[in-house]
Amino acid sequence: MRLNSKEERESFEFFTSYAVSNLRGFLDSPFWQRELLQAAHHEPAIQHCIIALGAMYRRFSEGSDSHLKESAMLDRYLQFALRQSNQAIQDLLRKQKSSEKVARTDKVTLMTCAILFTSMCCLQGYQRDAIEHVRSGIRMLNEADEEENEKFGHPIELESLRTIFVGFDTQIRAIMPTHLSRTWVPKPKTKTLSASPTHTLNMSTLHAMLGHTQSLMNSIHAFNQRTKLRPEDEVDEAYNEQTELIMRFHRGAAVMEHLWKQTPAFGDEFLQPLTALELTQAQMEYLLRDPRSDLVVKFPCLGNFKQAHGPFKQPFDVAAQFVRIFELAAKLLPLSGALTPIFQAPVGPTSALWLIAVRAPSSCQVLRKRAVRLMLSHPRREGFWDGMLAGQIAEEALRLEQERTRSELGLSEHDLNQDLEVPEHLRIIAFYLTHPEDSDRTVKVEFSDARDLAIGIPGSVRWISW
Repeated sequence: MRLNSKEERESFEFFTSYAVSNLRGFLDSPFWQRELLQAAHHEPAIQHCIIALGAMYRRFSEGSDSHLKESAMLDRYLQFALRQSNQAIQDLLRKQKSSEKVARTDKVTLMTCAILFTSMCCLQGYQRDAIEHVRSGIRMLNEADEEENEKFGHPIELESLRTIFVGFDTQIRAIMPTHLSRTWVPKPKTKTLSASPTHTLNMSTLHAMLGHTQSLMNSIHAFNQRTKLRPEDEVDEAYNEQTELIMRFHRGAAVMEHLWKQTPAFGDEFLQPLTALELTQAQMEYLLRDPRSDLVVKFPCLGNFKQAHGPFKQPFDVAAQFVRIFELAAKLLPLSGALTPIFQAPVGPTSALWLIAVRAPSSCQVLRKRAVRLMLSHPRREGFWDGMLAGQIAEEALRLEQERTRSELGLSEHDLNQDLEVPEHLRIIAFYLTHPEDSDRTVKVEFSDARDLAIGIPGSVRWISW
């Protein structure tokens, strides 16, 4: 591989020696750790993207925030990264101009660069641009699936791309306003997890489990979006779809139980990846057994699984489940002390802490505030999840709930020096995030409680910039 300058060599070295170990998340990743570097030897566009991302990550890691500040954009590392990413774009355009039809191998290169450009946009806080790169990549992946008889002949495997795009798709669906889901790309195809009890604990099995959890979480978010938009006479369809998702969840839970039993023979080797997978399982169980209140109002049958119903043998203890989610998330965070900013492509503890902050019962107010504090105190970026920004939004939601509760009770903010237990109808249950077209680093957040949703008003609006 030809690296023509000291800057290129240093950025490439930083990417391979430091950034990759964070970008991959909590499981080994063939894409980040092996295939990407092999492809860089053959594809100049991928090489330029790697160098650009390495330079950008280097500047990010020297900061103290969960995204690069606007003031950092003139930094020499970022200016160098911009030049490298422009070279990558020029290489991709030249390749497309030289051939009327895009070759299969070129599609893999384009999808790979879409992932790398997405990562660069996320690091800079350019959320809207990152979403468009993912949209383009998933569209190409879906097209490739329709041409499945053709061979690729590329160092990067289609399944590696699928894992990352399904992960990004899941993150986007979790934060996307429901009405925008109508025009979003179809979910990528995924493999069904085998329910065989003979799974051996190794990285290959963990990758299969990762594929299952990502696919199921993606399906849960897509189900919630469809349910919000369904006509009210589609009760049976909604309930049958929820039941199918629960059966998929139980297949994964059985495999996880089998894998946990094998851990003593391996010491700590697989503890972190298993904890990350278990954290996703715990969140999915909550989302399936205790759906958002406005969905249950529309389709009361969706609340049936809070009881000992179907495959669940015990009633659902919501408070205990959130304590468990918090404990699992905390295990994945570094110990306190000097905290270097972390960026990883897959989700990790941040989305779980967000779930605790905005969905845990009102009786768990202390736990909710602890989750907010952890988000605000850890400079983490997990794909589209900006930990500190999510912490700011969650903190504002908790403040609004207290403000509305005091107002309903006729109390001033000085009447009591402690938090009140918020009644259900005043809980903020919907967050609508939209990005204005004239600003890359601003988001409009609408905080809606059940009453706001019932009468169709946006609730409280806040603008946040970074």
